[in-house]
Amino acid sequence: MDLTAFFQALTSVFPFLPKIYNPVVIDYTTLFTVFCWLIAASISLYFSMNNSRIWTSIGIGFFLLFWSQSFQLNPWHETFTIMIAIHFTIGTISILMVSHGIQEYYLFTRTLEITGSKKTIYLGTLLMILVAILLISLNPKPSLYVLRNYRMMNNIVWTFLCILNLYYVVKIYMEMKDSPIANGIVCLGLVFVFALIWKASGMYLMMYQWDKAWMDIIEFTGESTDIKLHMAKVETARWLFKTFNVLTSFSVAGTFMYLFKLLR
Repeated sequence: MDLTAFFQALTSVFPFLPKIYNPVVIDYTTLFTVFCWLIAASISLYFSMNNSRIWTSIGIGFFLLFWSQSFQLNPWHETFTIMIAIHFTIGTISILMVSHGIQEYYLFTRTLEITGSKKTIYLGTLLMILVAILLISLNPKPSLYVLRNYRMMNNIVWTFLCILNLYYVVKIYMEMKDSPIANGIVCLGLVFVFALIWKASGMYLMMYQWDKAWMDIIEFTGESTDIKLHMAKVETARWLFKTFNVLTSFSVAGTFMYLFKLLR
């Protein structure tokens, strides 16, 4: 869907907005995935605000994940590289919050106790985001190399924390297999399986310098690449990345809708 004319007209009506020089094309798959993240973010934020303290970290984490994914709809994100770096960093913070919440939930199933307050979690998360934005802003404007490093950091952290989360989700299920929300825990585990494949395939492409960001860089630098020698692996990894990106967003939305129904 080409929105270039719309945003160019918008910048003419509101002159304070940055001019649009590049085509603004948003495909329907991106719209669908961001919409799914929005559903999950809305329900998870509702959980964090209106349910017990145990859901706070998980709810905030999935809300931040929607925030990090929504940059794909921002027509100015390519103009401000700092904005891209911030979105990748928020995406990394989001999985840290989700993992913290999953571990808290596991401790709760074992001890039936939960410490801390919602206010502490909210303020702690806000502080992490502000510090991250401050550090990114104080450093030089991110180059294509630096932005690629931010994305790689995001993929690596997500990959290993998804493995850790799967471990804890299995242990939570073993403690709650007779609970009414046991099936919801299974669905949550499936989300992390999909997310693991999604982020691990992205990490794989970046480790071997077969990702789009690296292709864009060497287009300017003239460096060589061995991508043509491994096209079968590259195409498989790209397919996994795109497919499980959609499956992760869809499963997250479905899981939270199901949990909402169970916990109402």
